[in-house]
Amino acid sequence: MPSLNRQPSIRLQSEIQELSSGANPSQGPDAAPPSQKVGRPRLGELLKQELRQEKIEQAEKAEQDRQQRRAALEQLVHSALPDGGQAMKRLKERAVRKHPKTAAQIWHSVQTGMPKTMKDQRRSAFETLVRADLRALASTGQIAPRAAVDQLTEALGEGIFGQGILKRDRALLLEILGDLSLEGLYRRWNLAMTDDTKPAFTDADLLQVPKPFGAGKSTHVYEVKLKETDGAVLNALFKPIPREDWSYAGWATGIPRYDPQTVMRNLATVDYARKLGFHVIPDTRVALIDVDKKPFDPSLGLLMELAPGEPAERTPASVLARADVRAEVTKLQLLDHLTGEGDRHGFNYFIHIDADDRPTVMGIDNDQCFGEMLTDPDGARYADDSQHRLLEGVGLPPVVDTDMERAIEAMTEDDIHSMLGNKLNTAEIAAALQRYRGLKAHIVQLREQNWVIDPKDWETPQVQALMTPQNSYLARDLQRVAGA
Repeated sequence: MPSLNRQPSIRLQSEIQELSSGANPSQGPDAAPPSQKVGRPRLGELLKQELRQEKIEQAEKAEQDRQQRRAALEQLVHSALPDGGQAMKRLKERAVRKHPKTAAQIWHSVQTGMPKTMKDQRRSAFETLVRADLRALASTGQIAPRAAVDQLTEALGEGIFGQGILKRDRALLLEILGDLSLEGLYRRWNLAMTDDTKPAFTDADLLQVPKPFGAGKSTHVYEVKLKETDGAVLNALFKPIPREDWSYAGWATGIPRYDPQTVMRNLATVDYARKLGFHVIPDTRVALIDVDKKPFDPSLGLLMELAPGEPAERTPASVLARADVRAEVTKLQLLDHLTGEGDRHGFNYFIHIDADDRPTVMGIDNDQCFGEMLTDPDGARYADDSQHRLLEGVGLPPVVDTDMERAIEAMTEDDIHSMLGNKLNTAEIAAALQRYRGLKAHIVQLREQNWVIDPKDWETPQVQALMTPQNSYLARDLQRVAGA
Protein backbone atom coordinates (compact mmCIF):
# COMPACT_ATOMS: atom_id res chain seq x y z
CA MET A 1 0.00 0.00 0.00
CA PRO A 2 1.60 3.34 -1.00
CA SER A 3 2.14 5.80 1.80
CA LEU A 4 0.51 9.23 1.50
CA ASN A 5 3.12 10.64 3.87
CA ARG A 6 6.16 9.77 1.80
CA GLN A 7 8.55 12.50 0.65
CA PRO A 8 7.68 13.75 -2.90
CA SER A 9 10.30 13.37 -5.60
CA ILE A 10 12.69 16.26 -6.36
CA ARG A 11 10.77 17.01 -9.57
CA LEU A 12 7.49 17.08 -7.72
CA GLN A 13 8.93 19.27 -4.95
CA SER A 14 10.02 21.76 -7.61
CA GLU A 15 6.54 21.76 -9.16
CA ILE A 16 4.97 22.31 -5.74
CA GLN A 17 7.24 25.27 -5.04
CA GLU A 18 6.38 26.87 -8.37
CA LEU A 19 2.65 26.37 -7.85
CA SER A 20 2.86 27.66 -4.28
CA SER A 21 4.79 30.84 -5.16
CA GLY A 22 3.00 31.55 -8.43
CA ALA A 23 6.42 32.09 -10.07
CA ASN A 24 7.30 30.74 -13.48
CA PRO A 25 11.05 30.54 -14.19
CA SER A 26 10.46 30.58 -17.94
CA GLN A 27 8.27 33.69 -17.80
CA GLY A 28 9.87 36.55 -19.71
CA PRO A 29 8.78 40.15 -20.31
CA ASP A 30 6.63 39.11 -23.29
CA ALA A 31 5.01 36.11 -21.58
CA ALA A 32 1.24 35.81 -21.52
CA PRO A 33 -0.64 36.83 -18.37
CA PRO A 34 -1.28 34.05 -15.83
CA SER A 35 -4.95 33.92 -16.85
CA GLN A 36 -3.94 32.80 -20.35
CA LYS A 37 -1.90 29.75 -19.16
CA VAL A 38 -3.30 26.40 -20.23
CA GLY A 39 -2.40 22.75 -19.58
CA ARG A 40 -0.60 23.46 -16.30
CA PRO A 41 -1.01 20.31 -14.09
CA ARG A 42 -2.55 21.00 -10.71
CA LEU A 43 -0.96 19.84 -7.44
CA GLY A 44 -3.59 17.12 -6.88
CA GLU A 45 -3.01 15.68 -10.36
CA LEU A 46 0.75 15.62 -9.79
CA LEU A 47 0.25 13.65 -6.60
CA LYS A 48 -2.05 11.17 -8.38
CA GLN A 49 0.52 10.70 -11.14
CA GLU A 50 3.22 10.09 -8.55
CA LEU A 51 1.09 7.52 -6.71
CA ARG A 52 0.18 5.75 -9.96
CA GLN A 53 3.82 5.50 -10.90
CA GLU A 54 4.69 4.12 -7.46
CA LYS A 55 1.97 1.43 -7.76
CA ILE A 56 3.31 0.42 -11.16
CA GLU A 57 6.84 0.13 -9.76
CA GLN A 58 5.61 -1.88 -6.78
CA ALA A 59 3.71 -4.29 -9.05
CA GLU A 60 6.76 -4.71 -11.27
CA LYS A 61 8.93 -5.41 -8.22
CA ALA A 62 6.44 -7.94 -6.85
CA GLU A 63 6.30 -9.76 -10.19
CA GLN A 64 10.10 -9.77 -10.40
CA ASP A 65 10.31 -11.23 -6.88
CA ARG A 66 7.72 -13.87 -7.77
CA GLN A 67 9.63 -14.91 -10.86
CA GLN A 68 12.89 -15.14 -8.90
CA ARG A 69 11.19 -17.20 -6.18
CA ARG A 70 9.66 -19.50 -8.80
CA ALA A 71 13.02 -19.99 -10.50
CA ALA A 72 14.68 -20.85 -7.19
CA LEU A 73 11.88 -23.27 -6.33
CA GLU A 74 12.11 -24.91 -9.75
CA GLN A 75 15.85 -25.37 -9.37
CA LEU A 76 15.41 -26.88 -5.89
CA VAL A 77 12.72 -29.35 -6.99
CA HIS A 78 14.63 -30.46 -10.09
CA SER A 79 17.85 -30.84 -8.09
CA ALA A 80 16.22 -32.88 -5.32
CA LEU A 81 13.90 -34.86 -7.61
CA PRO A 82 15.65 -35.00 -11.00
CA ASP A 83 13.19 -37.55 -12.41
CA GLY A 84 10.18 -36.17 -10.59
CA GLY A 85 10.73 -38.31 -7.53
CA GLN A 86 9.27 -41.64 -6.47
CA ALA A 87 5.74 -40.35 -6.01
CA MET A 88 5.56 -38.78 -9.48
CA LYS A 89 6.97 -41.93 -11.07
CA ARG A 90 4.13 -43.89 -9.48
CA LEU A 91 1.47 -41.39 -10.54
CA LYS A 92 2.71 -41.09 -14.12
CA GLU A 93 2.69 -44.86 -14.47
CA ARG A 94 -0.95 -44.85 -13.37
CA ALA A 95 -1.75 -42.12 -15.91
CA VAL A 96 -0.24 -44.19 -18.73
CA ARG A 97 -2.38 -47.18 -17.75
CA LYS A 98 -5.48 -44.96 -17.79
CA HIS A 99 -4.66 -43.29 -21.13
CA PRO A 100 -2.21 -45.53 -23.09
CA LYS A 101 -0.85 -44.03 -26.30
CA THR A 102 1.50 -46.68 -27.68
CA ALA A 103 1.01 -50.36 -28.39
CA ALA A 104 3.35 -51.26 -25.54
CA GLN A 105 1.36 -49.10 -23.15
CA ILE A 106 -1.92 -50.63 -24.32
CA TRP A 107 -0.53 -54.13 -23.81
CA HIS A 108 0.75 -53.15 -20.34
CA SER A 109 -2.68 -51.77 -19.40
CA VAL A 110 -4.34 -55.00 -20.51
CA GLN A 111 -1.93 -57.04 -18.40
CA THR A 112 -2.04 -54.90 -15.25
CA GLY A 113 -5.58 -53.52 -15.40
CA MET A 114 -6.82 -49.99 -14.94
CA PRO A 115 -5.44 -48.02 -11.97
CA LYS A 116 -7.51 -48.54 -8.82
CA THR A 117 -8.38 -45.89 -6.26
CA MET A 118 -5.52 -45.55 -3.79
CA LYS A 119 -6.91 -46.30 -0.35
CA ASP A 120 -5.96 -48.35 2.69
CA GLN A 121 -2.67 -50.16 1.96
CA ARG A 122 -2.27 -48.56 -1.48
CA ARG A 123 -2.62 -45.11 0.00
CA SER A 124 -0.27 -45.92 2.88
CA ALA A 125 2.37 -47.15 0.41
CA PHE A 126 1.98 -44.01 -1.68
CA GLU A 127 2.30 -41.77 1.39
CA THR A 128 5.62 -43.49 2.07
CA LEU A 129 6.82 -42.45 -1.40
CA VAL A 130 5.70 -38.85 -0.82
CA ARG A 131 7.56 -38.70 2.49
CA ALA A 132 10.71 -40.06 0.80
CA ASP A 133 10.51 -37.27 -1.80
CA LEU A 134 9.99 -34.70 0.94
CA ARG A 135 13.07 -35.96 2.81
CA ALA A 136 15.10 -35.59 -0.39
CA LEU A 137 13.77 -32.06 -0.85
CA ALA A 138 14.57 -31.14 2.77
CA SER A 139 18.08 -32.59 2.51
CA THR A 140 18.90 -30.87 -0.80
CA GLY A 141 17.52 -27.52 0.28
CA GLN A 142 18.82 -27.87 3.86
CA ILE A 143 15.39 -26.93 5.15
CA ALA A 144 13.10 -28.35 7.82
CA PRO A 145 10.84 -31.24 6.77
CA ARG A 146 7.71 -29.16 7.28
CA ALA A 147 9.19 -26.39 5.11
CA ALA A 148 9.72 -29.05 2.43
CA VAL A 149 5.98 -29.79 2.59
CA ASP A 150 5.22 -26.12 1.92
CA GLN A 151 7.75 -25.96 -0.93
CA LEU A 152 6.39 -29.04 -2.68
CA THR A 153 2.82 -27.75 -2.28
CA GLU A 154 3.84 -24.44 -3.84
CA ALA A 155 5.64 -26.25 -6.67
CA LEU A 156 2.46 -28.21 -7.36
CA GLY A 157 0.47 -24.98 -7.52
CA GLU A 158 3.02 -23.29 -9.79
CA GLY A 159 3.01 -26.19 -12.24
CA ILE A 160 6.66 -26.98 -11.52
CA PHE A 161 5.65 -30.35 -10.15
CA GLY A 162 2.73 -32.68 -10.83
CA GLN A 163 2.34 -32.55 -14.60
CA GLY A 164 0.96 -35.46 -16.64
CA ILE A 165 -0.93 -37.24 -13.85
CA LEU A 166 -4.58 -38.13 -13.32
CA LYS A 167 -6.86 -35.47 -11.87
CA ARG A 168 -7.89 -37.69 -8.97
CA ASP A 169 -4.24 -38.55 -8.23
CA ARG A 170 -3.36 -34.86 -8.17
CA ALA A 171 -6.16 -34.30 -5.66
CA LEU A 172 -4.82 -37.18 -3.56
CA LEU A 173 -1.30 -35.73 -3.62
CA LEU A 174 -2.62 -32.35 -2.49
CA GLU A 175 -4.62 -34.03 0.26
CA ILE A 176 -1.56 -35.88 1.59
CA LEU A 177 0.56 -32.72 1.51
CA GLY A 178 -2.25 -30.87 3.27
CA ASP A 179 -2.32 -33.50 6.02
CA LEU A 180 1.45 -33.12 6.47
CA SER A 181 1.26 -29.31 6.64
CA LEU A 182 1.08 -27.31 9.85
CA GLU A 183 -2.60 -26.61 9.22
CA GLY A 184 -3.18 -30.33 8.72
CA LEU A 185 -1.49 -31.12 12.01
CA TYR A 186 -3.74 -28.62 13.82
CA ARG A 187 -6.80 -30.13 12.16
CA ARG A 188 -5.82 -33.59 13.35
CA TRP A 189 -5.59 -32.30 16.90
CA ASN A 190 -8.75 -30.19 16.54
CA LEU A 191 -6.75 -27.20 17.75
CA ALA A 192 -7.69 -23.78 16.46
CA MET A 193 -4.75 -21.91 14.93
CA THR A 194 -4.68 -18.48 16.58
CA ASP A 195 -1.95 -16.01 17.50
CA ASP A 196 -1.74 -17.75 20.89
CA THR A 197 -1.54 -21.30 19.54
CA LYS A 198 0.89 -20.86 16.66
CA PRO A 199 4.22 -22.59 17.47
CA ALA A 200 6.56 -20.25 19.28
CA PHE A 201 9.38 -22.81 18.98
CA THR A 202 10.25 -25.66 16.60
CA ASP A 203 13.09 -28.15 16.21
CA ALA A 204 15.11 -25.40 14.54
CA ASP A 205 15.35 -23.65 17.93
CA LEU A 206 16.67 -26.69 19.84
CA LEU A 207 20.16 -26.47 21.31
CA GLN A 208 20.22 -30.11 22.37
CA VAL A 209 18.22 -33.30 21.93
CA PRO A 210 15.11 -33.37 24.20
CA LYS A 211 15.64 -35.50 27.32
CA PRO A 212 12.86 -37.49 29.01
CA PHE A 213 12.03 -35.70 32.26
CA GLY A 214 9.17 -37.76 33.61
CA ALA A 215 5.60 -38.69 32.97
CA GLY A 216 2.43 -36.90 33.93
CA LYS A 217 -1.00 -38.42 34.28
CA SER A 218 -1.68 -38.35 30.56
CA THR A 219 1.59 -37.81 28.69
CA HIS A 220 5.38 -37.84 28.90
CA VAL A 221 7.38 -34.71 29.65
CA TYR A 222 10.74 -33.72 28.13
CA GLU A 223 13.44 -31.33 29.25
CA VAL A 224 14.53 -29.04 26.42
CA LYS A 225 17.04 -26.27 25.88
CA LEU A 226 16.11 -23.72 23.21
CA LYS A 227 17.36 -20.50 21.70
CA GLU A 228 15.10 -17.46 22.05
CA THR A 229 14.78 -14.93 19.23
CA ASP A 230 17.12 -12.57 21.11
CA GLY A 231 19.74 -15.32 21.45
CA ALA A 232 19.02 -16.07 25.11
CA VAL A 233 18.93 -19.70 26.25
CA LEU A 234 15.61 -21.02 27.54
CA ASN A 235 15.45 -24.07 29.80
CA ALA A 236 11.96 -25.48 29.70
CA LEU A 237 9.74 -28.54 29.84
CA PHE A 238 7.90 -29.77 26.78
CA LYS A 239 4.68 -31.72 27.20
CA PRO A 240 3.04 -33.15 24.05
CA ILE A 241 -0.73 -32.70 23.86
CA PRO A 242 -2.58 -35.69 25.28
CA ARG A 243 -5.32 -37.16 23.10
CA GLU A 244 -7.39 -38.17 26.11
CA ASP A 245 -7.86 -37.07 29.72
CA TRP A 246 -8.64 -39.95 32.07
CA SER A 247 -8.07 -37.96 35.26
CA TYR A 248 -10.64 -38.01 38.02
CA ALA A 249 -10.45 -34.22 38.31
CA GLY A 250 -11.25 -33.85 34.61
CA TRP A 251 -14.22 -36.20 34.88
CA ALA A 252 -15.56 -34.56 38.05
CA THR A 253 -15.32 -31.02 36.69
CA GLY A 254 -16.70 -31.68 33.20
CA ILE A 255 -13.61 -31.80 30.97
CA PRO A 256 -14.22 -34.01 27.91
CA ARG A 257 -12.38 -37.32 28.17
CA TYR A 258 -11.69 -37.29 24.44
CA ASP A 259 -10.34 -34.08 22.90
CA PRO A 260 -9.77 -32.36 26.27
CA GLN A 261 -8.35 -29.19 24.67
CA THR A 262 -5.46 -29.13 27.14
CA VAL A 263 -3.62 -26.38 25.25
CA MET A 264 -6.53 -23.97 25.51
CA ARG A 265 -7.00 -24.61 29.23
CA ASN A 266 -3.34 -23.92 29.97
CA LEU A 267 -3.25 -20.77 27.84
CA ALA A 268 -6.47 -19.51 29.43
CA THR A 269 -4.89 -19.96 32.86
CA VAL A 270 -1.88 -17.91 31.73
CA ASP A 271 -4.21 -15.17 30.47
CA TYR A 272 -6.03 -15.04 33.81
CA ALA A 273 -2.76 -14.81 35.77
CA ARG A 274 -1.50 -11.97 33.58
CA LYS A 275 -4.76 -10.09 33.83
CA LEU A 276 -4.73 -10.34 37.63
CA GLY A 277 -1.02 -9.51 37.84
CA PHE A 278 -0.41 -12.71 39.80
CA HIS A 279 3.03 -14.04 38.78
CA VAL A 280 2.29 -17.59 39.86
CA ILE A 281 2.12 -19.44 36.49
CA PRO A 282 5.21 -20.21 34.39
CA ASP A 283 5.48 -18.76 30.91
CA THR A 284 3.64 -21.25 28.70
CA ARG A 285 3.71 -21.35 24.90
CA VAL A 286 2.93 -23.79 22.12
CA ALA A 287 5.83 -25.63 20.47
CA LEU A 288 6.29 -28.16 17.66
CA ILE A 289 9.11 -30.56 18.54
CA ASP A 290 10.00 -33.99 17.18
CA VAL A 291 10.51 -36.17 20.26
CA ASP A 292 9.66 -39.49 18.55
CA LYS A 293 11.93 -39.19 15.48
CA LYS A 294 8.99 -38.60 13.16
CA PRO A 295 10.05 -35.55 11.13
CA PHE A 296 6.72 -35.20 9.30
CA ASP A 297 4.64 -35.89 12.39
CA PRO A 298 6.29 -33.93 15.22
CA SER A 299 4.66 -33.54 18.60
CA LEU A 300 2.49 -30.49 19.13
CA GLY A 301 2.58 -29.51 22.76
CA LEU A 302 3.08 -27.01 25.54
CA LEU A 303 6.44 -25.50 26.38
CA MET A 304 6.61 -24.37 30.00
CA GLU A 305 9.34 -22.35 31.62
CA LEU A 306 11.14 -24.54 34.13
CA ALA A 307 9.73 -23.63 37.54
CA PRO A 308 12.51 -22.91 40.07
CA GLY A 309 12.62 -24.39 43.54
CA GLU A 310 10.99 -27.53 44.89
CA PRO A 311 7.44 -28.87 45.00
CA ALA A 312 5.53 -27.64 48.05
CA GLU A 313 5.50 -31.10 49.62
CA ARG A 314 9.30 -31.18 49.46
CA THR A 315 9.79 -27.63 50.73
CA PRO A 316 11.05 -27.22 54.31
CA ALA A 317 8.39 -26.34 56.89
CA SER A 318 10.36 -23.21 57.79
CA VAL A 319 9.83 -21.89 54.23
CA LEU A 320 6.14 -22.82 54.17
CA ALA A 321 5.65 -20.91 57.42
CA ARG A 322 6.93 -17.62 55.95
CA ALA A 323 4.39 -14.79 55.65
CA ASP A 324 5.48 -13.76 52.15
CA VAL A 325 5.16 -17.36 50.95
CA ARG A 326 1.70 -17.48 52.51
CA ALA A 327 0.66 -14.44 50.46
CA GLU A 328 2.03 -15.79 47.16
CA VAL A 329 0.38 -19.18 47.61
CA THR A 330 -2.92 -17.43 48.36
CA LYS A 331 -2.64 -15.68 44.97
CA LEU A 332 -2.29 -19.08 43.30
CA GLN A 333 -5.26 -20.34 45.30
CA LEU A 334 -7.44 -17.41 44.20
CA LEU A 335 -6.44 -17.99 40.58
CA ASP A 336 -7.40 -21.67 40.90
CA HIS A 337 -10.81 -20.79 42.34
CA LEU A 338 -11.42 -18.64 39.26
CA THR A 339 -10.18 -21.21 36.74
CA GLY A 340 -11.76 -24.19 38.50
CA GLU A 341 -8.46 -26.04 38.85
CA GLY A 342 -9.14 -29.45 40.41
CA ASP A 343 -5.63 -30.89 40.61
CA ARG A 344 -3.49 -28.52 42.68
CA HIS A 345 -1.79 -31.00 44.97
CA GLY A 346 1.51 -30.32 46.71
CA PHE A 347 3.60 -31.53 43.76
CA ASN A 348 1.80 -29.25 41.28
CA TYR A 349 3.22 -26.01 42.59
CA PHE A 350 6.81 -25.04 43.32
CA ILE A 351 8.30 -22.68 45.88
CA HIS A 352 11.66 -20.97 45.47
CA ILE A 353 13.55 -18.44 47.62
CA ASP A 354 15.98 -16.44 45.49
CA ALA A 355 19.36 -14.93 46.38
CA ASP A 356 17.62 -11.75 47.57
CA ASP A 357 15.41 -13.80 49.94
CA ARG A 358 12.27 -13.23 47.82
CA PRO A 359 9.80 -16.06 47.25
CA THR A 360 8.52 -17.28 43.90
CA VAL A 361 5.49 -19.58 43.68
CA MET A 362 4.68 -21.33 40.38
CA GLY A 363 1.69 -23.54 39.64
CA ILE A 364 2.41 -26.17 36.97
CA ASP A 365 0.31 -28.69 35.00
CA ASN A 366 -2.70 -26.45 34.55
CA ASP A 367 -4.66 -29.09 32.63
CA GLN A 368 -7.67 -29.91 34.83
CA CYS A 369 -9.39 -26.54 34.83
CA PHE A 370 -12.25 -24.63 33.20
CA GLY A 371 -14.57 -27.64 33.33
CA GLU A 372 -18.18 -26.76 32.51
CA MET A 373 -19.61 -28.64 35.52
CA LEU A 374 -17.63 -26.69 38.13
CA THR A 375 -19.65 -23.51 38.63
CA ASP A 376 -18.90 -22.91 42.33
CA PRO A 377 -15.47 -21.41 43.06
CA ASP A 378 -15.49 -23.55 46.20
CA GLY A 379 -16.40 -26.69 44.25
CA ALA A 380 -12.99 -28.32 43.79
CA ARG A 381 -12.29 -28.80 47.50
CA TYR A 382 -11.28 -32.29 48.57
CA ALA A 383 -13.99 -34.43 50.14
CA ASP A 384 -14.05 -38.18 50.63
CA ASP A 385 -17.28 -38.84 48.79
CA SER A 386 -18.27 -40.11 45.37
CA GLN A 387 -18.59 -36.60 43.90
CA HIS A 388 -15.36 -35.01 45.15
CA ARG A 389 -13.06 -37.95 45.92
CA LEU A 390 -9.52 -37.30 44.74
CA LEU A 391 -10.08 -33.64 43.88
CA GLU A 392 -7.08 -31.68 45.10
CA GLY A 393 -8.61 -28.30 45.88
CA VAL A 394 -9.39 -26.54 49.13
CA GLY A 395 -12.09 -24.18 50.30
CA LEU A 396 -12.11 -20.45 49.63
CA PRO A 397 -9.37 -18.54 51.51
CA PRO A 398 -10.40 -17.05 54.86
CA VAL A 399 -8.36 -13.90 54.25
CA VAL A 400 -7.02 -11.85 51.33
CA ASP A 401 -5.09 -8.61 51.15
CA THR A 402 -6.11 -5.32 49.55
CA ASP A 403 -3.87 -5.86 46.49
CA MET A 404 -5.62 -9.18 45.78
CA GLU A 405 -9.03 -7.59 46.30
CA ARG A 406 -8.22 -4.82 43.80
CA ALA A 407 -6.95 -7.34 41.24
CA ILE A 408 -10.16 -9.39 41.45
CA GLU A 409 -12.33 -6.27 41.32
CA ALA A 410 -10.44 -4.94 38.29
CA MET A 411 -11.26 -8.04 36.26
CA THR A 412 -14.60 -7.71 34.45
CA GLU A 413 -16.98 -10.13 32.79
CA ASP A 414 -16.03 -8.54 29.47
CA ASP A 415 -12.40 -9.44 30.22
CA ILE A 416 -13.42 -13.06 30.79
CA HIS A 417 -15.32 -13.20 27.49
CA SER A 418 -12.31 -11.65 25.73
CA MET A 419 -9.79 -14.07 27.27
CA LEU A 420 -11.87 -17.22 26.81
CA GLY A 421 -13.88 -16.49 23.66
CA ASN A 422 -11.46 -18.17 21.26
CA LYS A 423 -10.38 -20.92 23.66
CA LEU A 424 -13.38 -22.48 25.39
CA ASN A 425 -16.96 -23.40 24.55
CA THR A 426 -20.09 -21.55 25.65
CA ALA A 427 -20.83 -23.78 28.64
CA GLU A 428 -17.24 -23.51 29.93
CA ILE A 429 -17.32 -19.72 29.66
CA ALA A 430 -20.66 -19.62 31.49
CA ALA A 431 -19.18 -21.72 34.30
CA ALA A 432 -16.16 -19.40 34.48
CA LEU A 433 -18.46 -16.40 34.88
CA GLN A 434 -20.32 -18.10 37.74
CA ARG A 435 -17.08 -18.90 39.56
CA TYR A 436 -15.97 -15.30 39.11
CA ARG A 437 -19.23 -13.97 40.59
CA GLY A 438 -18.99 -16.42 43.47
CA LEU A 439 -15.43 -15.39 44.32
CA LYS A 440 -16.32 -11.69 44.19
CA ALA A 441 -19.21 -12.32 46.58
CA HIS A 442 -16.85 -14.17 48.94
CA ILE A 443 -14.43 -11.23 48.98
CA VAL A 444 -17.31 -8.87 49.78
CA GLN A 445 -18.05 -11.06 52.81
CA LEU A 446 -14.40 -10.98 53.85
CA ARG A 447 -14.47 -7.20 53.62
CA GLU A 448 -17.53 -7.08 55.91
CA GLN A 449 -15.72 -9.38 58.37
CA ASN A 450 -12.57 -7.21 58.30
CA TRP A 451 -10.54 -10.00 56.76
CA VAL A 452 -9.29 -8.01 53.78
CA ILE A 453 -5.94 -7.11 55.26
CA ASP A 454 -3.02 -4.86 54.47
CA PRO A 455 -0.29 -6.75 52.55
CA LYS A 456 2.11 -6.28 55.46
CA ASP A 457 -0.21 -8.09 57.88
CA TRP A 458 0.26 -11.63 56.52
CA GLU A 459 2.73 -12.30 59.33
CA THR A 460 0.24 -11.71 62.17
CA PRO A 461 -0.71 -14.73 64.32
CA GLN A 462 -4.43 -14.02 63.77
CA VAL A 463 -4.07 -14.47 60.01
CA GLN A 464 -2.02 -17.62 60.44
CA ALA A 465 -4.63 -19.06 62.80
CA LEU A 466 -7.39 -18.58 60.19
CA MET A 467 -5.64 -20.76 57.61
CA THR A 468 -6.39 -24.47 57.92
CA PRO A 469 -5.79 -27.56 55.74
CA GLN A 470 -9.41 -27.21 54.61
CA ASN A 471 -9.14 -23.62 53.28
CA SER A 472 -5.46 -23.12 52.43
CA TYR A 473 -3.02 -24.90 50.13
CA LEU A 474 -0.18 -23.81 52.36
CA ALA A 475 -1.70 -25.06 55.62
CA ARG A 476 -2.63 -28.35 53.93
CA ASP A 477 0.87 -28.93 52.61
CA LEU A 478 2.56 -27.70 55.77
CA GLN A 479 0.61 -30.37 57.62
CA ARG A 480 1.77 -33.00 55.12
CA VAL A 481 5.39 -31.90 55.37
CA ALA A 482 5.24 -31.90 59.17
CA GLY A 483 3.65 -35.34 59.14
CA ALA A 484 6.29 -36.69 56.80
